[in-house]
Amino acid sequence: MGLKQQLQVKHGEVVSGVDSNADLDPIPRNSARRTWGWVSLTGFWISEAFSISMYQVTSTSVSKGLNAGLAIAAVVIGHMLVYIPVVLDGYVGSIYGINFPILTRASYGMRGSYFAVLIRGLVAIIWFGTQTYQTGECISSMISAIWPSFEHLPNHLPSSGPITSAQLLCFFLAIIVQLPLLYLNIPQLRYLFLVKMVIMPIFGLALFIWAVATAHGFGPVFSKPSQITDGTPVAVVFLQCVTSAIGPKATLALNMPDFTRYAHSPRQIIWTQALGLIVLVSLCGVLGATVTSASEIIYGVQTWNPLQVAALWNNRAAQFFAALCWSLAAVGTNLSANSVSFSNDLSLWFPRYINARRGAYVCAVLSILSCPWYIQEDAASFSSFLGGYSLFLGSLAGIIIVDYWIIRRRQLRVHSLYDPRGTHFFTRGFNLRAFAAFLCGIAPNLPGLANACGQSGVPVGAVYLYSLSWLVSILVSGGVYWGLCKVWPVAVDDDEGGIWEGVEVTTKEVESAAQ
Repeated sequence: MGLKQQLQVKHGEVVSGVDSNADLDPIPRNSARRTWGWVSLTGFWISEAFSISMYQVTSTSVSKGLNAGLAIAAVVIGHMLVYIPVVLDGYVGSIYGINFPILTRASYGMRGSYFAVLIRGLVAIIWFGTQTYQTGECISSMISAIWPSFEHLPNHLPSSGPITSAQLLCFFLAIIVQLPLLYLNIPQLRYLFLVKMVIMPIFGLALFIWAVATAHGFGPVFSKPSQITDGTPVAVVFLQCVTSAIGPKATLALNMPDFTRYAHSPRQIIWTQALGLIVLVSLCGVLGATVTSASEIIYGVQTWNPLQVAALWNNRAAQFFAALCWSLAAVGTNLSANSVSFSNDLSLWFPRYINARRGAYVCAVLSILSCPWYIQEDAASFSSFLGGYSLFLGSLAGIIIVDYWIIRRRQLRVHSLYDPRGTHFFTRGFNLRAFAAFLCGIAPNLPGLANACGQSGVPVGAVYLYSLSWLVSILVSGGVYWGLCKVWPVAVDDDEGGIWEGVEVTTKEVESAAQ
C-alpha cells in the first residue's frame, strides 16, 4: 500500500459516486453513536455559557456606557433571537443525522456548499485563536500567582505592539495544553462538558456573590445610569450590544447539527436549547455586567477582562484558582464551538484525507495565523469583530432555514445530498438563487462594516443599520431567497425522504420514528 492510500481516512458508505468519509455519513436513529441525551445537550450549553468571551460580551456593553440592567437586557434579547435558527437547524440535524456541511448542500448545491463551509471555517479558525489566546492569559495569571516575577519577564517584542514575549509564550503553551484534548471525538466531549457543568456554575455563583456583597448590594451596581461618551444614541448602542450578544452564537446557529445529530430524540432539542441558550448562557452575561459594574464601584477601575478583576483582589491563591476555572471554560468552549465545526468543514473539502481528529489539529495550527491579540486588544476591537463576521453568518443562516422549512416544507432526500446526479446538484453543482440571496443579505450592511473598519464619510443611517447587522442579514437573505424560489422554483420531489438504517423512507416516517 502506497503512502497516498495510507493517509486516506475511512471512506463513507452512503453513495459511491461522491467522496465522503465516516464523519460525513448520516447517523441512523438506532446507531450506537447517538449518545447525547438531555444531560449532554444541557451540559453543552453550560460549557458554552461560562466562558471569558461570553463574560466579555456583557462587560463590553458596560464599557460602552450602558448601565448593567440594559447590558443584561441586550444579552437576553440577543439570545432569544439567535435561539430561533439554533433550534431550527439543530432539529434538522437530529432528524436526519447529518452535520452542517452536508446540510448546506440542500440549499447551496453540491459544489456551492464549499463556499458556505469556507466562511464558517474561517470564523472557526479566528475564534479558536481567540479562545486560545484567552487560555494563554489564564496560564499567565496562574504562573504569575505562583511566581510573581513572571510579570517582569523581559519583553523582546516591540513595546508598541499588542502582545509581549510572555503573552506570546503563554499563547503557545495554551496550544500545547489543548493538543491531547483535540483527539477526543464528539461523543467523548460530553464528559468534558459534564466536568465543566459541575465546576463553572459554582465558580460563577461565588464570583457573583462576591461582587454583590462587596459592592454592598444590587443598588450601587445597577443604579449607575447609562453614559455614552461619543454621542451615539443609547438605543443604537443597545442594538449594537444585542448584535454583540448574538455574535458568539451566530456560529452555532449554523453548525448546531454537528452536535444534535448525536441526540437520542428531536424532542429534547427544543427545550434543552431554550434552557441552555436563553437561560444559562444569559446568566454568564449577568455575571459579566454585575462584576464589571461592581469592580468600578469597589476599585474605581472599569475593566472588561475577568482576569484583571482577579488581579485586583491582591490574593494570589484566589487569582490562581480563578484563572484555572476560566482556562477550563475557554478550552471547553474552544473544543465544542470551534475545532469540531472546522473539522467538519475541512472534511467536506478533503473527505479522503481529513476526518474530525485531523481537522482539529489543522485548526490549531492555522489559528496561529489569526493573530488574536489584535481582537483582544480592547473592548472596541472585540465588539467590532463580533459585528463584522455576524452579517456573513446571518446571510448564510437565512437561506438554509428558508430552504428547508418553507421551500421544501420539511422534506429532504438525504440520499440526494450525496449523489452527484441528485436533486441538490442544481446548476453545475451551484444553487444560483442562494448565492444571489447571500449577496443581497450582506449588501445593506457593507457601508456600516466599512465604517467599523475606519472608513470615513459613511451616512449615519447606514451606521445605525449596521447595529443590527446579523438580524438584517438573516431576514434579507431569507426573504430574497424565498422570492427567487417563487419566481424560479427549485426541484422538489413530492415524496422526499432520508437514509435511515440504510433504507430510504419518507420524512414523515423519519419524524415518527424519532418521536
